[in-house]
Amino acid sequence: MTEQALPSEVTLQSETWLTRYRNFAVFSRAWYRHRSYAWSGMAWIAFFLMLAIFYLARWDMRAFLAFSIPILFGVQVLALLGSGMATWLRQKNYPEQKEALLLSLAVLLGAVFSYMIFEGSRYTASYLAYGDGSLEIKLSDLKHPSAQFSPQLKAAESVIENSKDAVDTKSLATFKRAVDAVATLVVLLHLGSGFDLWIFFRQRKKLMLSLQKEELKRAQDARREAELRLSVLAAQVEPHFLFNTLAGVRSAILTEPLRATMMVDHLVDFLRASIPQMRGDGTASQGRLAQQLDAARAYLGLMQARIPRLTFSISSEIEDAALPPLLLISLVENAVKHGVEPKIGPVHIQISARRLLQNEEALLEVQVSDNGGGFSGSVSGGGIGLVNIRERLASTYGASASLSLKSLAQGGVAAIIVLPFTS
Repeated sequence: MTEQALPSEVTLQSETWLTRYRNFAVFSRAWYRHRSYAWSGMAWIAFFLMLAIFYLARWDMRAFLAFSIPILFGVQVLALLGSGMATWLRQKNYPEQKEALLLSLAVLLGAVFSYMIFEGSRYTASYLAYGDGSLEIKLSDLKHPSAQFSPQLKAAESVIENSKDAVDTKSLATFKRAVDAVATLVVLLHLGSGFDLWIFFRQRKKLMLSLQKEELKRAQDARREAELRLSVLAAQVEPHFLFNTLAGVRSAILTEPLRATMMVDHLVDFLRASIPQMRGDGTASQGRLAQQLDAARAYLGLMQARIPRLTFSISSEIEDAALPPLLLISLVENAVKHGVEPKIGPVHIQISARRLLQNEEALLEVQVSDNGGGFSGSVSGGGIGLVNIRERLASTYGASASLSLKSLAQGGVAAIIVLPFTS
């Protein structure tokens, strides 16, 4: 449970010492601390203010102290006991339903214990002041010293009040009792955290909605940041093949016009498949497996025209799926650079894609393998191209996607991408 101030959409913000506790989660330690300062401070300020008034007016101080001290003590216990027990329970992190029941019980028990403590302190104060603990002192009993309060005077006034009550109609007496009961209930609910308990349930619901909105905003911000990074990383795809291809076309135009024509056709096919991805904003929703297979096929056709000893095969068990832009071509370029070019003699590149089911989760596996020279210092999984691929996968899928390299028994390396399957 947070001890920090809540956001403005959850609670009303306040900077005064009297209401600052409303800035915090109900029944948090910070809330209880500031609420204790507020209620205790108000109670003591009211007590000393009335004490000064009675002292300056030279009223009956003994009656005032016997009347006010139990109230001062009872109000503070009522304001602090139930809410204190609820705050202690809140730190235990019980399940939601159990917590709600225990908090309600704590507030109720706090009110009951507070009433018992108030009655005990009232009895003690009356006994110490007048020797009679059963004597009930009211505000109307606090009079000028010329008619100081005494048990005998109280008994006489009680007889007069009883005679007046007899005159009152039954309905009026019932109405007075109802008003007194409602007023007492409101005071008990307010001081004893009854209203705070209601606010707690409302606040918890609002806080949950606020946290969901905040989490959604963080996810959207992270996605936008990831898309920006992806667009930057996509620009790092090896471009030299384009210049090498154009140079190869230029040299073959006069001596091998058919091969030059084939290279131009493959180049057009590659650019047609790749340029839409390069112009996108880097989001995974714009990348499609089928489109990238076409780009890889055109690219390998170009490489085959330049390197006749290269052969390739492309197979896919699925028709199409979502795949972040330029991922596949990055693996293919890596295979050509580190598998095909260093090897002397025939070399083969194989591309495959399939749908897997792992722990009841559908996954897409894309594999690019070659029978080149295998692992070497330049093929260790730490090259710029492979690092970019891992960063793009982490930015888009987190821990749900991976890129792994493995050495093949017949020689060469297989690069395998596994990510959540999305049609």
